[in-house]
Parts: sequence; C-alpha cells; structure tokens
Amino acid sequence: MNKADLVVAISEAYGSSKKDAEKFIGILFEEIQQCLSRGEEVKISGFGVFQVKSRKSRTGTSPVGNHEKIVIPATKTIGFKPSKGLKQSVK
Repeated sequence: MNKADLVVAISEAYGSSKKDAEKFIGILFEEIQQCLSRGEEVKISGFGVFQVKSRKSRTGTSPVGNHEKIVIPATKTIGFKPSKGLKQSVK
C-alpha cells in the first residue's frame, strides 16, 4: 500500500472526499515528523512507537578504491517498535 492507496481507503471508509483524506494524512505525517525532529517519541496506542535512535561513530571500509579504513560519523535514525497487538495481527 502506498500513500495514494491509503488516501482512497480512508476516503471510502469515512465517506469523505479524497482531498480531505489526503489533507488529513498530510497533517498526520507532518505532526509525526515534527515530533521526531524535536527528539520526541510518537506513541500510537495499539500500533507502536516511533522514536529517534542514535548510532555511534564506527570504523568501516571504503567501498571504492583500495578499501581503506574510514570513520563513519555518528548519526541519528528513526526506529519503530510495533505494539503487541500489531505483532500478533501479522502472525
């Protein structure tokens, strides 16, 4: 399912226009993005938790050239931990 499919599913489920469903999804994604950019967790009961995780810097090997050792800098990434109910529904 992609964003367009999600828009259609929501508009059909609630009898709203596709334009309204797309606006709702846009606002939802924007709010999640803003919370994560501030370092906050986004907990959606019965679904899961989105959170910012830190990766430490580490030594790696350059994929080009002579495969010399390089330092991969520390970075932040986004993690998702599904709820127990979501995990059980996938089994």
